Amino acid sequence: MKKVISFDLYADMGFLKKPDINEKIYLTYNILHKPCILGILGAITGMRGFSKNNEFPEYYTKLKHIPVGIKPIGAGCERGNFAKNVTTYTNTIGFANADGNLIVSEQTLINPAYRIFLLLDFEKKDEQMLYNNIKNQEAVYIPYLGKNDYSAWWNKEDVMEYDFQPFDGKEDYKVETVFVKDDSLIANVIEHKTSIRNNLSHLNGSFMYFEKLPVGYNKELYQYDYADFAYTDWSLCEESLLENLYKVDDLIVQLN
Repeated sequence: MKKVISFDLYADMGFLKKPDINEKIYLTYNILHKPCILGILGAITGMRGFSKNNEFPEYYTKLKHIPVGIKPIGAGCERGNFAKNVTTYTNTIGFANADGNLIVSEQTLINPAYRIFLLLDFEKKDEQMLYNNIKNQEAVYIPYLGKNDYSAWWNKEDVMEYDFQPFDGKEDYKVETVFVKDDSLIANVIEHKTSIRNNLSHLNGSFMYFEKLPVGYNKELYQYDYADFAYTDWSLCEESLLENLYKVDDLIVQLN
């Protein structure tokens, strides 16, 4: 049996490091991405993490096939964007820099929160255990948001279960989660505005957020694979049907 569930993950601060930054400031992704979510799910189930070079961790090999959806939430989220602060600290241990102290600035997410949707197969032992732990607000290891300084939590009262089915796209729709951006997305939003709606006041959309995010690891390079994502409260045209859309109760989400 398969079922879609969601739980709301909170943290006081977060740091989802961008690996392509090699300057004195380290930058963070704004939206929680799937590789990080899989690490959190691995902590919840007690699976092993990275331990050897050129070898994927246990949690990734066992959980990477689970379709995941992400929605930024909470009072700290403004149109999909979280407030950020830059902290400067000095590493005086000596191992980090042979020439002396290492001074680093780090961008930090303030009060990040995300609703995580999961499509689970209860016939698989690992996914049944994951469901039980999430539902009971239990974790084998403490999950954190990018750094072990930033512990994360969820409340079992916020865990939701949904009836679901693939979305047929026979009507205009809004996507609750971030979604992989189709090349024709902007054109379709414009078309939606000009040809489907005759009055601007009928449109409820107010923003569109874009970010390139990791979606997994490259098997040969052991580095992130990326996709371009969007998040919006605009309606999309029925002519523009995104992939991997599901109707969960009355909501439309993308699970990848």
